[in-house]
Amino acid sequence: MRAPLVLPHPRSPRMSIRNVWKSRVIIAAITATTALPLTHCIADEGIDTRSKLTVHATADTKVAPDSVTLRFAIESREEEVTDAARRTSEQVNRVVQFLKSRGIEAKDIRTESIVLSPIYPKGQKGQYAKQTYAVQQSQGLDDLFGDSTPQQVAPNQAPTSNIRDQLQKNQPIGYSASRQLTIMVRDIKQFETVYTGILERGVNSIAGIQWMNSDQIQHRRAARIKAIAAAREKASDMAGALDAKVARVLSVQETSRGSDPFSTSMQLFGSESSGGSIEAGLMTLSASVQVVFELSDTEFEN
Repeated sequence: MRAPLVLPHPRSPRMSIRNVWKSRVIIAAITATTALPLTHCIADEGIDTRSKLTVHATADTKVAPDSVTLRFAIESREEEVTDAARRTSEQVNRVVQFLKSRGIEAKDIRTESIVLSPIYPKGQKGQYAKQTYAVQQSQGLDDLFGDSTPQQVAPNQAPTSNIRDQLQKNQPIGYSASRQLTIMVRDIKQFETVYTGILERGVNSIAGIQWMNSDQIQHRRAARIKAIAAAREKASDMAGALDAKVARVLSVQETSRGSDPFSTSMQLFGSESSGGSIEAGLMTLSASVQVVFELSDTEFEN
């Protein structure tokens, strides 16, 4: 146990005037510390006693698109792998030449992927898992629960005749070669012409479409401001119903989630693959926010 603090009497011959002032300062500090209000002690413990109101709001802005991004693929299937790859390459070159003739620049044409894979007869697997041990098949309960140990084959041992026969039977009947490209058509008026043209030149798969607007950033900013205004209005309505007032904003967070712009477009192109009219319509740019307000005058009568 710590010994109590004993201060000499001010009139003691051992104390100078300077020591007397030091003693008075120490006593004042101890008094101020013990007189702290309870709310300060709660704040020191990290407990927030403020009344808060959290609201979520979303606002949309509709604009007309002025450009479009299209993702498509060309796939060829041939008996020989080199023939499949060559045919796909020829069709891609035809499509690219057509796109450039329509004024689409090279910077707006991008190859997304190149895939080359074997084609096997229906019901046969294309690959066998690499096995380090070949375990004989269990014949009964004795093999499962008895003391017998399954026989194992060394990793470097040559395949048995049965496995070799299966590998010989499991041969591909052809090969598939495909390339996926993404293009941007900056002049939306010629999009339908471009779309029909690439289908005529070998494109046989459409992955999706994304309509865009050159002032998209400004429109999204406007939607964000509308969402903030909606959050403030909602907070005022809710606080008024509670006989409270909105004092100030504590935090603001945008909660919009990005999504794949191509994920909802495959059904559209499935119905438009014949080259019919494609309507762009209006784009919907949305913004969502979460705002935390501090409330005042929140005393309620029982």
